[in-house]
Amino acid sequence: MMNEDRILVCEDSQEGIFTGIYEAYERKCDPEHTRIQAGEEGNLCLFCEYVSVAPDAEKAEKVARTLRRRFGEECFGQLCLALCSWQEDKGQAVYRTIAEGLSGRVRGNLMEHLGNAYVARTFELARSAGNESHHLLGFLRFAETRDGLLFAQIGPKNNVLAHMMPHFADRFPGENFVILDENRSLYGVHPAHREWFLAVQKDGPEKKDLSFTRDELQMQELFRFFCRKIMIKERENRALQRQLLPYRFQEYMVEFDGK
Repeated sequence: MMNEDRILVCEDSQEGIFTGIYEAYERKCDPEHTRIQAGEEGNLCLFCEYVSVAPDAEKAEKVARTLRRRFGEECFGQLCLALCSWQEDKGQAVYRTIAEGLSGRVRGNLMEHLGNAYVARTFELARSAGNESHHLLGFLRFAETRDGLLFAQIGPKNNVLAHMMPHFADRFPGENFVILDENRSLYGVHPAHREWFLAVQKDGPEKKDLSFTRDELQMQELFRFFCRKIMIKERENRALQRQLLPYRFQEYMVEFDGK
């Protein structure tokens, strides 16, 4: 498969992978013979040394500071977006991209050095995750519970909730709201007038478990009625609709309930 001599197995998170990259440099690993593996994989590679790396916030922060200083905030943001990807090779792609940037061979913006296969792959992963995050900012739907909480549920392919929370925290600073990524049992929690945070809770409450206000249910029905009335039946184009609004987004949108 590959010729790595050492595989660093990290937690599948930004902190975990940054810790793995720190360890790779601390151990003076040769990037040509080292792989960063995010999470456990089913198949083992023969003739390789496997090293388990526990996430370390201090080490991860040192890596983050170095990346910001050497490559700038924009590049750092793209590297972080790439690490949100659901693809298994994200850790290795980002590691080798960083290694390329620190090698001294790159001039200008690292993420424009697309002649390098790992930089090109990192760019591709970041673009895919960024596109999904951008779409969800428009497709996400909040609903008001009887307790006055705004609740939304999504099921993204990429782990982009942390990149979405600042957008809504900026727009609803005085609201208590929660966004659930059901694929990861990950909750983005924003207490009114306080800092938001992420929490993992297995078997936590979902939208179907909550009770909503009468006004909320009436508003949802009115919105569905509005969407039906503005539709021109003769110009319906389901193929174009699926292209602009894939089914995986429609599942969580009020206007598609009951379709």
